[in-house]
Amino acid sequence: MSGSSGTTTADRQRMRSARGTGRTGNRMPAPPRQRRPALAAIAVLLIVGGALVAGLLAIRMDSRVQVIAVSHTIEPGHRITAGDLVSRQIATDERMSLIGWQYRDQVIGKFFARATIYQGMLLDQKTLTRQNPVEAGRAIVSVQLNPALTPKELAKGDLVQVVRASDGSTTRDDAKDLTQGLVMSVTRPEKDSLGGASSGSVSLLVPEAAAKDVIDASHAQVAGLALLKRGQTVDVIPGS
Repeated sequence: MSGSSGTTTADRQRMRSARGTGRTGNRMPAPPRQRRPALAAIAVLLIVGGALVAGLLAIRMDSRVQVIAVSHTIEPGHRITAGDLVSRQIATDERMSLIGWQYRDQVIGKFFARATIYQGMLLDQKTLTRQNPVEAGRAIVSVQLNPALTPKELAKGDLVQVVRASDGSTTRDDAKDLTQGLVMSVTRPEKDSLGGASSGSVSLLVPEAAAKDVIDASHAQVAGLALLKRGQTVDVIPGS
């Protein structure tokens, strides 16, 4: 009985062992963890890129400099004063010929505007001249605007041809080119106390030799102006 029982017990142990081995063999292997190197690389690039951008911005801020700007519109031929200038901070640019704020004392009272410089513009070396445009064989004259002989929209910096128009006692062939002039300022027509409108006038920079003829034509109300170019400098008017 004991031998039969021992055999039965051993058989049972082998059967249990076989069943356990079978369960272990039927188990599926655990899948390996999937690594994502592409995402890790992108994360690293974003971190590095952000650091580079921050560094460039810091460098950019450190390279900002103070330059000269104008506080209001300046007419051609105007002598630069301290009240004309304000400081502006910008990023450095080697391609620009701007004037640093530290050089303002070398500009004030020593330079003249070559062209119209509008409010807020940065002062460029090309817009200034050391030579007084009026003292260099030129003169500034006033010309009354005749609506029949002048364009409606004249502005500072306009280059015009001054023509002495023919009057009622002469023919059209008697019209005469007097000179070219640069518009320095414009006085707009205003209504007078009786409700009428004045014609307005312009100040022209002209060669000194032509000043008398222009004044005479304006006085006779036969001074006509033909617009040639806009945005010109005082250099377009010849002088001594």
